[in-house]
Amino acid sequence: MKTTTRRRLVGSLAVVGAAGALGALALSRTRSGAMGDTGMGMGGGALGPELASIERGNFAAIYDDPELRKRFFAFLTNVFHLYPEDEMQALIASAVSESKDDHEVYLHIERGLPEIEPKLSAFRYALPALRKQQSVMAKQTVQLLNGKKSFEGYLEIGSDGRYYSALTDELSIERPIFTSSPVTPSYAPDQIIDRGQLAPLGTHLPLNGYEPFSAKDIAPKSLQLVTIYVGLHHVPLALRVPYVESIRDAMAPGATLILRDHDVSSPQMQHIVALAHDVFNVGTQQPWSANEHELRNFYPLDFVVSFLEQHGFVPQPGRLLQDGDPTHNTLLAFAKA
Repeated sequence: MKTTTRRRLVGSLAVVGAAGALGALALSRTRSGAMGDTGMGMGGGALGPELASIERGNFAAIYDDPELRKRFFAFLTNVFHLYPEDEMQALIASAVSESKDDHEVYLHIERGLPEIEPKLSAFRYALPALRKQQSVMAKQTVQLLNGKKSFEGYLEIGSDGRYYSALTDELSIERPIFTSSPVTPSYAPDQIIDRGQLAPLGTHLPLNGYEPFSAKDIAPKSLQLVTIYVGLHHVPLALRVPYVESIRDAMAPGATLILRDHDVSSPQMQHIVALAHDVFNVGTQQPWSANEHELRNFYPLDFVVSFLEQHGFVPQPGRLLQDGDPTHNTLLAFAKA
């Protein structure tokens, strides 16, 4: 396999766990430009605990603390798993020993990745990681659906059918089918493997910086199941209300929204989750400029739940974590009110 194809494959197959599509959904807006100066923007109220701005020094904050370093190793092992975890851990630790600056550490890791990359890494690491995430998300989703098995109208946000095949092993999902992601689906090998079928799935709607969906995109009240396994933390704050409300308006009464997002309730968790994004980005060959400007609006999960309640969703019982994931990426279900 050519190097460029392998890199696209690794990027495409990168897991949607704590890092899954963490960097893949990086947008061109800067954090300062998207967030504004006031921490407002979700319907006129304060955003909650001031955790939205990304503190730098993520690598040093975790890798200078032996206990936190050990916790983060679980992320490399159980979620990320695109390189041998012992060697990836050693590479990051070596980079932090030479510099406490995130940019310098990032570049150090970039230079060292070719030395730790095993042969056939896309198939030995990336593909099994993808399949594991698909299986875990499908099983947990079915658990949260509490016996509901049939759905008419499906929207997958953040990927183009990555989870559809695994879900349909357990559920009946009928048309219309929509996907929304930054990249237009094609017949490229990495995309075929990612979605698990030759042809693109259903109708693709460009993510387009999280501009709200219109009634021309999706007929009102036509969806019974929507999945957002990539979370809402990359959505620009100015667009969060109209974007979420456009999803709600496309859903039928009583329809189900499945959301996975991080529970970030302390500065320590902020560093852990931000570092997961940093490592995902460097591990999938994304340049520092993309990592530096990635939107990361992390908040406590209770705040996210409250926000969705304010905009027409009713939380359902259950909060599910993935074993061995230190980023507290949590799967939730909501019903449209």
